[in-house]
Amino acid sequence: MSEIRSARPPADFTEVRHWILDSVDGLAKLRGSLFRELTGTPYLGSSSLDEVPEKMVLVTSELATNALRHGKPPTIVTLMVNGDEHLLDVADHDTSSVPALAEEREPGEGGFGLMLAQQLALDVGWYVSETTKHIWARFSPGHATPEGRPGASAELPPV
Repeated sequence: MSEIRSARPPADFTEVRHWILDSVDGLAKLRGSLFRELTGTPYLGSSSLDEVPEKMVLVTSELATNALRHGKPPTIVTLMVNGDEHLLDVADHDTSSVPALAEEREPGEGGFGLMLAQQLALDVGWYVSETTKHIWARFSPGHATPEGRPGASAELPPV
């Protein structure tokens, strides 16, 4: 697994919705609201990762949790769209830290959110603006994941 690359996301995405989180207490509401925005149906907490919306909810939850735990509030989650592609941007106000993969950690110690994002998303990156640090993930139905696997059969890191 490589580092998360420092890059801005593609510029041709339009914002659909955003959420502002001040604590982990808002994560369940975020997951439900994002899933409903993507599918028009309620989120039932399914463990199936066969579809892009479930992958997006999981990656968003992981990235938002990281921002809440390691960044500075508030955390801003933005959903963007370009045709059938979606882009999720999670921003916090800690512009001095660099996102780091948890490659050296033992399973069960946590910290695998960025690795999970790399495995489930088509593309992942991060950048810093004047006031915020952003981590973004791009999803596209029917495209292969970065490792060349079909997105519907992505493997999760061990827990």
